Amino acid sequence: MTHRFAIGLAFSLALGGLCGVALRAQGGLTVTSGVFTADQAKRGQTVYTSSCAKCHLEDLSGGKDSPPLKGDEFLSGWKGKTLGALFDEVRMTMPFDGPGTLMPEQYADVIAYILSSNMFPPGDKELAHEVPALDPIKIP
Repeated sequence: MTHRFAIGLAFSLALGGLCGVALRAQGGLTVTSGVFTADQAKRGQTVYTSSCAKCHLEDLSGGKDSPPLKGDEFLSGWKGKTLGALFDEVRMTMPFDGPGTLMPEQYADVIAYILSSNMFPPGDKELAHEVPALDPIKIP
């Protein structure tokens, strides 16, 4: 019985290692991997309050004509898409009364705040502010 257990354990470890390598090779990075910093999310909250909250509300729940940026509805709408797509969408369409008027770093900070508000963990590296760098990061 011990011999079978050892073989099964060795097989499981080897298979897990191969799956990990395959995921990294396929760009298996997700927003659950700590892709922004807590400081960046805090800066994003300041930008959000001044530029986004008038439509999406202080609690990110969405307004009459604005979708929520937090919770199941937001997450299901972005499921399987990339942070590059989210960044591009936000940059090209927001704020509603002045699309594209924020600096790229400010858009990245706001996205970090949105991720933080959706309970994704912070990490030790700031979220990039260019689409190519954000495209490999998936929203699960």
